[in-house]
Amino acid sequence: MSTSRRNKTGYAIASMMVMLALAFAASTATAAPPLPIRSGLYTFKHKFAEQPDMPSLVLTAKIRGQHIVLINRSVSDVFPKGVIAEGTLMWHAASKQWIIGTDKADRYAKDVGGCSAGPDVIDLRKRIYWTC
Repeated sequence: MSTSRRNKTGYAIASMMVMLALAFAASTATAAPPLPIRSGLYTFKHKFAEQPDMPSLVLTAKIRGQHIVLINRSVSDVFPKGVIAEGTLMWHAASKQWIIGTDKADRYAKDVGGCSAGPDVIDLRKRIYWTC
């Protein structure tokens, strides 16, 4: 085999190895942890991101796989009675938090939760729905 051909083959193999390494790194960096809650009905607390100690509402959460519906069962000044949020539970890798997304792009939103324009954050372990 000529030196030129060996160099081209070596370059192609090295390029493929770099691409595979990058693809592996990207897939592991964005891999979601297992959903920490099973399908079912749950009670969640609502909390304000800027005033987390301020009392708020108790909500009903209906979870079916990755789908969530949050329901306010009482009349209040915070939310109207009925469904207040519905969407897909998504892992937001950049913030390392679960969010309620309505579009695949929400998973990669620059900002989430609090008073950002991004999707709301939901703490599935402590059962807290965070809003502004």
